[in-house]
Amino acid sequence: MKIYLDAVSTTALDPEVKETYVRLLDEYYCNSDALYDDGVAIYDMQEKARTHILEALDLKDKDLIFTSGASEANSLAIKGFCLKQKEKKHVITSYYEHSSVYNAFRQLEDRFGFDVTYLKPDEDGQITADAVKNALRNDTCLVSIMAVNNEIGAINDVAQIAKAVKKHPGTLFHTDITQAIGKIPLDLKDADMASFSAHKIHGLKGSGALIKKSHIELLPLISGGQQEYSMRGGTSNALVNIVLAKTVRLALEHQKRDQEQLKKMHDHLIEGFPEQVHINYDKGVVTLVNISTPIPSEVLLNALNKEGIMVSSKSTCGSRKNELNRSLSSMNIDEDHAIRISFDSTNTIEELGRFNQCLKEILNQYA
Repeated sequence: MKIYLDAVSTTALDPEVKETYVRLLDEYYCNSDALYDDGVAIYDMQEKARTHILEALDLKDKDLIFTSGASEANSLAIKGFCLKQKEKKHVITSYYEHSSVYNAFRQLEDRFGFDVTYLKPDEDGQITADAVKNALRNDTCLVSIMAVNNEIGAINDVAQIAKAVKKHPGTLFHTDITQAIGKIPLDLKDADMASFSAHKIHGLKGSGALIKKSHIELLPLISGGQQEYSMRGGTSNALVNIVLAKTVRLALEHQKRDQEQLKKMHDHLIEGFPEQVHINYDKGVVTLVNISTPIPSEVLLNALNKEGIMVSSKSTCGSRKNELNRSLSSMNIDEDHAIRISFDSTNTIEELGRFNQCLKEILNQYA
């Protein structure tokens, strides 16, 4: 029996989402910009989906741009906004952002002459509103801080950060909520932009969105036609966009329904750790725990894989590159011995118990 404990990386497709998508594929294939009845019907469904997502997140006064995922949404928010700036050339982000955010800022720094402040987390693993306030300058045009870190699970108070940035005229706040949506309550009313992916919440890969205040102008990264407020050209992937509404709705419903059970699973996992395990971080979302053992992470991952257990040692976006793990290094965690265990409501307490039993056997064998 295989046990999947890498939900931070991606999640299985929800059966309801799959059923809806397959039904739509069989029924609708016209271009959503076509002016005949079938095209108009698809366009109307896509616009209803756009509205439903914003209403579900209590952001109905904002605009939503459908994208291929959070990576594209992050680039559109960061580069799309900053490259329109003529005078303000200072931006703020964190050292442990997802690579799609971090590398967007690196490109602004290396290629376009922006001055980037990279904030490091405090001893609690968080980027605080005070840290952001202290870094703000008169020429700061954008701040981007993630809501939940994808390596250690640290939760940043993006509502407070947004309020701090709002008091600084001419500066916008963007947040990547990919690892937060469906896991923690979110207050995004003061955030100027927010981005997320579907496949982290049991949706389709290649699906995501950027939510922004209506007045914000962005430089399109994909030039083309009228689609997505003329900010993302190309024929709309309309059916994928339509089922994103169901994906978000189900994620938020499950967040309320499964909270108590997920906490029980978390506690069961922690209580069952072998004595050789050191918990690196356990102050954030209950569905992610980062640990270290005496065994090198590569050896441990291979040993667990042979037992049919899937975990990871770093973000899958950098798993095939020999790069420094910024999240772990910023917390002084030895990445060579660290692994992350992440689960969701599709897992069981029995699976977590099986993981701990295998971990104990491997540690007794190798450590």
